[in-house]
Amino acid sequence: MIQEILENKQDYASLLCESDPNINLVENYLRDGRLFAYFEKQTPLAFIAVKEINDTTLEIKNLLTLEKYRGRGLAKALIQYVENLYKNKTTYLIGTANSSMTNMLIYTKLGYHYSNKIENFFIDYYPQEIYENNMQATDLLYFSKTRA
Repeated sequence: MIQEILENKQDYASLLCESDPNINLVENYLRDGRLFAYFEKQTPLAFIAVKEINDTTLEIKNLLTLEKYRGRGLAKALIQYVENLYKNKTTYLIGTANSSMTNMLIYTKLGYHYSNKIENFFIDYYPQEIYENNMQATDLLYFSKTRA
């Protein structure tokens, strides 16, 4: 079951740092956005944080499935849930690191297309270097999906 976390969102900030290791950015979008979780037996297994950018655009700021629950389609379910919840939006954005191959594959399968990048984002805004897939995360790549 997917439901919004309305109280004590900041309690999840350190956990969400697993997918976004900048605690200041996480705390900012938790304060300004909404947080949803996929629950089983009242235990949250996956999270999605979203923020309305303007009247037409929604940005997915964080998407995290706890490691032992990955591969079950929970991230896909959360993305589809917020797209359905925000049917009034025409553009959905989601960002990921240039080193996050799995994320790019998932987003592409869900109809998102590469949009643009912010060069050196992970060098400029993160105090420690981030590596995954034997590659340094340097650029923030945005993917977008447009609803007709």
